[in-house]
Amino acid sequence: MRKLLVAPIFSMICILLTASTGSGQHHFEITPSISVSGEYDDNIYLDPDDEVSDYITTVRPRLSLALVTQHTRLEAAYSPSFVWYNDEDENNTTRHEGSLTYGQQLGRYLRLDISDTFIKSEEPLETTEGIVGVRHTRESYWRNTGEARVGYQFGAENNFSVGFRHEYLENDDPTVDDGREQSPFADVIFWLNEANGLELAYEYTKADFWREHGEAGDDYTGNSASITYLHRFGPHVTTSLGYTYTDRDFDGDTEDYKIHEGNFGYEQSFSPNLSLSLGIGYFVQDNDVSDNEKGYSYNLSVTRRIGEYTSMVVGGAGGWNEAYLEAERRGFSKYWSGNARIEHQLMQALSLYFGGSYRKDKDDTGRTWKTTRGNVGLRYSFLRWFSAGLEYAYAKRDDDVNADDYTDNCVMLTITASRMFRW
Repeated sequence: MRKLLVAPIFSMICILLTASTGSGQHHFEITPSISVSGEYDDNIYLDPDDEVSDYITTVRPRLSLALVTQHTRLEAAYSPSFVWYNDEDENNTTRHEGSLTYGQQLGRYLRLDISDTFIKSEEPLETTEGIVGVRHTRESYWRNTGEARVGYQFGAENNFSVGFRHEYLENDDPTVDDGREQSPFADVIFWLNEANGLELAYEYTKADFWREHGEAGDDYTGNSASITYLHRFGPHVTTSLGYTYTDRDFDGDTEDYKIHEGNFGYEQSFSPNLSLSLGIGYFVQDNDVSDNEKGYSYNLSVTRRIGEYTSMVVGGAGGWNEAYLEAERRGFSKYWSGNARIEHQLMQALSLYFGGSYRKDKDDTGRTWKTTRGNVGLRYSFLRWFSAGLEYAYAKRDDDVNADDYTDNCVMLTITASRMFRW
């Protein structure tokens, strides 16, 4: 854990020192908070047959800060969580979660942006965006994701960027792959006139994997390049037509492949309360030996605000996916998904929310699995700096491999105290 924290902490210290030397006007915000939660989970190991339930108590102090000057913006947060299991107390642990976002205007046209997130947890369902694999133990894991980017603006809307992405995963479970992905990248967006633009992007990826027991998955290198034509039909409608090429070259026996994908996108803002984003496409996976895979891709997001008290997001995505730096190494798969979330303010201090998602995956062996998730909850604010939340969450997986099936129900009550100081 120590080696994973050194780089983010060192970066944060350097940034703070740099930001503090600014001579322009600035404002500073610091928000300490503490949350205490009680949770009942009826299947803590996500087992298909021998379900084990437990009561879990968590105490989570948190500190966040924001510093804004004329040329600098810094946001950082850190929260340890002290976790106690009532029955399965061998799972008692301390979780860690941290985030850092930093932007610095280096000159009139040159800008530096850095972001980093770190999480240590034993929860089998990861909260990191894009990670859908699950675990069937409560052994801890660490995931760190960072990006650094330098951008040069050479017009009102024209920008050229180069950067580097890094993701690292380490597991206490010796039978699960540890690994890292390193990806230098570059992209440019150039508008020929008010209506027509062009976007080019390239990324190189090097991925390495290892584990303590057994044989780790094959390392690989890969390239991804895309070209997209953009067209505006006025200030509220933008369309795009693009092509993306991706390849993967594995060191071992895993089959190499190339992916060709064409796509069309449409975005429209109908009003401040309604917007639409839609994309459709078609892809072909060109395998070195086995038969090629092909299919349609799509993405949809509709954001709607109804009156003053209700907001709604409905969407979905489908196409192809890669999963290598996860607890479940599924490789290339095709998927289809949909989701919805609604939030309604019942009164000034009380709000209700509920949401759900469904996803179906199919890998190159024909194995399929379906994942359903949903939640509903209430949030209540009181005494100015206090809030309470009550939530029920449901998760179910129906897999062709029965050992990976699970159904999980969880109820959580959380009390939070938080206050912001600003000067």
